Amino acid sequence: MSIDKFKSYLKVSYKGYIVSFVIALLWFVFDKHNLFWLIYFPLSIVQGYYRYQQSLVEEARLKAKGLTAEDIENIRFVKQWETARKRGMWDYCIINGGFLYGLAISIATSTIMLICTGKDIRDGMEVFGGMFSFISYNYILGAIIGVIIFRRVWKYNERRFLNLTDPLAGNYLTADFKDL
Repeated sequence: MSIDKFKSYLKVSYKGYIVSFVIALLWFVFDKHNLFWLIYFPLSIVQGYYRYQQSLVEEARLKAKGLTAEDIENIRFVKQWETARKRGMWDYCIINGGFLYGLAISIATSTIMLICTGKDIRDGMEVFGGMFSFISYNYILGAIIGVIIFRRVWKYNERRFLNLTDPLAGNYLTADFKDL
């Protein structure tokens, strides 16, 4: 492990590790001093460092071909977005936003709901109907929020796709076309 590479790695990722350390420390405190969270943090630094080394090797390989990591990311985005566009906007919003991200958002909304109401999760879950309604209401809320977010993501991705595939797309509205 080279000290110079490790220093450059820390310069790149120190903000994320500060946040990770705070989260690991909070989990350690709230999980009744379970050492897993404090052991996980240094292991994540080591794993991140080796991923960083691999990315430097990949960057050097791309540089030899005259490409950058941003170029590869743009090519990957254009290929993925072409297939997503063929499926259609509402298919993209409902499947990706409603079903997939709706689940993650529903977990977040249910956690926020439990914190705001000050209830324990076991309070409303004694009866199957209470548990079922709590889960279904939060999933519906998460799905609606996910569809709204992914509708906005669709517009952003369309704009990015047009800018990457059509060099005049960004200048179309500002052009005066007097010379035609």
